[in-house]
Amino acid sequence: MSAQNVVPNTLFRDARRRLFGSRQALADAVNQLVPDGYRVSDNDIGKIERGQVTWPRQTRRDAYRETLQATTDEDLGFFDRREQQPSAEPSLTRHRTGNSALLTRHRAPDDTGAVSRGIVSQRLDGELLRSGPWEIALSDTQKGWPSADLTTHVLATPAGRALPGLEIPAQLHRAEHHEKIVIQVPAGYAADPFLHRPDRALVVGQTLVDDPAAYLLDSRHARRMLRGAPLDARLFVPQAYRLDELTYALLWAVANFDAELLADDAALAAALRDAAGYTPLRRSAASRDIASDLSPASLMWLGSHFCADHILRHAGDLTTPPVFWTREQRGEQAAAWLLFTHKHDYLRATATAGGAATRVFCVPEAAVSCSPVGERALLFLAVALMESHGITTTVTDAAELAAIPGFVLDAGQTAITATWIGADGIWYVDVTDNRGTLRQYTDAAGHAAHHSVTAAPTPARRLLRLADYLELDWAWLSGRCQDLAAVGTSGIAQPRSRLLSLDGVDRACRFVAACADDHD
Repeated sequence: MSAQNVVPNTLFRDARRRLFGSRQALADAVNQLVPDGYRVSDNDIGKIERGQVTWPRQTRRDAYRETLQATTDEDLGFFDRREQQPSAEPSLTRHRTGNSALLTRHRAPDDTGAVSRGIVSQRLDGELLRSGPWEIALSDTQKGWPSADLTTHVLATPAGRALPGLEIPAQLHRAEHHEKIVIQVPAGYAADPFLHRPDRALVVGQTLVDDPAAYLLDSRHARRMLRGAPLDARLFVPQAYRLDELTYALLWAVANFDAELLADDAALAAALRDAAGYTPLRRSAASRDIASDLSPASLMWLGSHFCADHILRHAGDLTTPPVFWTREQRGEQAAAWLLFTHKHDYLRATATAGGAATRVFCVPEAAVSCSPVGERALLFLAVALMESHGITTTVTDAAELAAIPGFVLDAGQTAITATWIGADGIWYVDVTDNRGTLRQYTDAAGHAAHHSVTAAPTPARRLLRLADYLELDWAWLSGRCQDLAAVGTSGIAQPRSRLLSLDGVDRACRFVAACADDHD
């Protein structure tokens, strides 16, 4: 199935949520109306919602219409791909999204089959990447491979809410499937100037037969692999480095944060010195004026760093196992947990502060529906990272709690407030025993515990329920984590900034892999 034809079916999904809640509940209702040979599972429901199935068999469509109170197939977003006509404009791909269409423009291949400028120029739209965004860059098998002049292409990453988006230089090479992917680079490629450029770049291996795909390798990693090798050496790439929603989202986050933090390195150092004046204060709020030259991504880092330090400075005030409330709702925000080096130190230090800790996320359904698959996967990995440290996580969908600031609470005696996401300035921090504040935080934590979408006795079960809530395919996601856990992620997204690390990503992948083994 072409990636350009795979778009989530929001009409079907919204009807299921409104009338049945879980996918399994809908499947049970449908199965009461169909013969044994037409029974469905929650996985079948998921395939429809992800857009992988757009035209179920007639018997199932009839049952779906009855259970979901729909008059027509179109009311549930069903359509027959075989009856769709291709767009008259070859460089424009039209995607069906309920009653509207998503238009994605990209550069068309020239007569040689090569793409002169773009590997990917579409947004981080998740499901569009399942079959492969690289398809627009693959050479036509009738015309041969891209020209041998090693034209530099780009892999475009989109702008986020704070991340600016950027184009990553890339060179395309033929690749073949073996136990590992073998990229057929030219003789003497180790000396190619492309591998020695100071900025981030990618070596991309493309396979065209059996399973068309693209495999990524960071240029620095490729250079190390070829150092001292014979002139005709080839590059061996793990199959885990396949370009899909997960690796694309990881590369998107690392590359964008990396570029912004490197560009602001000196300004960040100055801002940290200025922020030191706030350290002795139990309550402070810093306006953006103290770091007016910093990019939004760098302000995220500065706010996160100050809030983490504030909590650590006052962790001694906690006397019982604390509840942490965190405001991350999207992958761009959650990437801070996975990538910022100070976050790793903070998690290790607070995991057992006062005893076994609990951390609550408030992720309303609106945040899920507005986030592409890749960002949801990053949020999932951030939660998995916390579970790996022995922190029990709870995720609530209570939208009315979304405005609660980040806090740490111990048995209602002391509250440490530390907020950088959604703060008016760079941060807001406080330490208080005010009864009104304690009651607000206690009520929020209690409500979240009783309205958790992930409540379960084990980490593996909690992560499984989180994947279901975030509408992530558990089999795909856990399998990709197992693949990446075996080889690490530095080969595709090695940070250049000293403020970033992939330790959190790799630890989260290893933990999900272990949970998948336990679940099996």
